[in-house]
Amino acid sequence: MRMKNTSVLLTSILVLLLGTAGLFDRAGEPATPVMRTAQPPSDSAPPPQPDPPAPTNADHPLLTPAASGLSQELLATAPSAEQEISLAEEMNRWPTRDARELVSVISSAVGEVGGEFPVTYLLAIAFAETSGKVLAVSPAGAAGLAQATPAAYLSERFEGRVYITNEYLVGTRAYIMKKPLGDAMSIAALLIKSNDAPARARAKELLASAQELRTEGIEELEVLEPHAPAIFMERVRAADAYNVKTLGELERLLDRRASTAEIRRFRDRVEKEYRSLMRVQQISWKRYADDLAAARDRLLRAEYGMDPVKVIQTRAYEAGEVLGERLDARFSPTQMAKFLTAHLSTKRREALALGVADHELEEWTAALYNGGGHNVKRMRAGLIGALRETQNYMRKVPASKQRLDRLLAPS
Repeated sequence: MRMKNTSVLLTSILVLLLGTAGLFDRAGEPATPVMRTAQPPSDSAPPPQPDPPAPTNADHPLLTPAASGLSQELLATAPSAEQEISLAEEMNRWPTRDARELVSVISSAVGEVGGEFPVTYLLAIAFAETSGKVLAVSPAGAAGLAQATPAAYLSERFEGRVYITNEYLVGTRAYIMKKPLGDAMSIAALLIKSNDAPARARAKELLASAQELRTEGIEELEVLEPHAPAIFMERVRAADAYNVKTLGELERLLDRRASTAEIRRFRDRVEKEYRSLMRVQQISWKRYADDLAAARDRLLRAEYGMDPVKVIQTRAYEAGEVLGERLDARFSPTQMAKFLTAHLSTKRREALALGVADHELEEWTAALYNGGGHNVKRMRAGLIGALRETQNYMRKVPASKQRLDRLLAPS
């Protein structure tokens, strides 16, 4: 019991340090964010010989005390007023909160900025995200009608306030940079199960995919760079170098046909690092989401002089525009409807780049919107066995769109 309590205490200290490290200089004052171009990570692997000493959990650059802490004819065409009413009536039956307002704001966005998907597809995505709760904040800190993260919103070069804190930066960094460690774990687990020639051949195929996808998602961290101190990206690069080292170590184990016992020791160490980073991610994101929701509620109470829950239930669209201007643009339904059209076009291009056939574009665009390219590409490569939430999402969205399409079909 004493050892367990000590472990919990150390984890708590780790997360506490993560919440403050990296955003303050040595004098304890906020560090000044530096605008600069992120250097591309090196793709070179460590020399194959000799094997370097196996690193310990404390060697990971994000786990040190200083860095851790916590339908084509309808395409882009706005529906008529009568069609909007029909769409809203259908969505009310699903049910959808404030369906009339949701249909109206998305129809207006399509009419204003166009896009590559019809209104019915955008409505299906919006329903899958929040069922019309346009002021919602997710446990991961996504917000608004489209449940955009700060990184996703900024990646589309939208303007306006974005609520970004130390916790969001640290949690998102841990989320992205733990992915290659997860790949190494999965490949090692395959070898532990069967360390024969066919398994090693498959492991080498998966390792090649892992090395190719190693930097996937780092672009999300780069868009945060203007909102973070210089040390933020420095530690991203340090973590990437560590990931290169880890994948290189696994490659050498494969090349010399290491024993199952050696591979298990490698897997156990990497799993410990992976789970530590996951814990950092979860705790940091929860703190960020709680802070954002609290800031939302304080502003609503001050503006309307009433319980923010009541405001959210009765005046969400009006309040969203106030929040969008004063706190975070992601709360603005108008801004989020435009973001949704833009971000879905981005995800459609990503799907096409993956070689997705035209008849599967709706499904895979939805998957990329929900799961992100870093996860979906790993699933398609076999590094992730399943993404249940994303796989359900990519079936749900086209099915909802089809129900809405029938309302707009010529009689």
